[in-house]
Amino acid sequence: MRKNLAALATMMVAAAVMVLATAVPTFAQHSGPMKVNVPFNFAVENERLTAGEYTIQRVANGRLMIRSNDDRVHATFIVIPTQGKSAPEQAHFIFRHYGNDYFLATIWTPGQDVGWEVLQGKLEMELARKATTPVQTALLIGH
Repeated sequence: MRKNLAALATMMVAAAVMVLATAVPTFAQHSGPMKVNVPFNFAVENERLTAGEYTIQRVANGRLMIRSNDDRVHATFIVIPTQGKSAPEQAHFIFRHYGNDYFLATIWTPGQDVGWEVLQGKLEMELARKATTPVQTALLIGH
């Protein structure tokens, strides 16, 4: 069973890399940093972050970095491109939450109809599996 799960996870990562390789030129259009003030503690993949002001920017193909504005905390994480219906004027940051646990889920860049989906970390996958109530989302507008 564990070997099957490991093989499935490996295939999913390989598929994500292939998707990223074809979508990278689209993201080159907006490579500037985006800022957001997050009023709650949250996680990005497996990194827990406290409430505060953050800057997010692209650091490599398929990878973004989030950094606290006081430079105390930073984390690099993998993203997968996602197509939207319209281009927001300002950056949008969407968080999924289960009770009081918030997870950065999607980032929409200003002026683009393409955004980034953040991969779920272990804690979020576990909470999603155990969730008895529907997942809720929180939207924050950045710049």
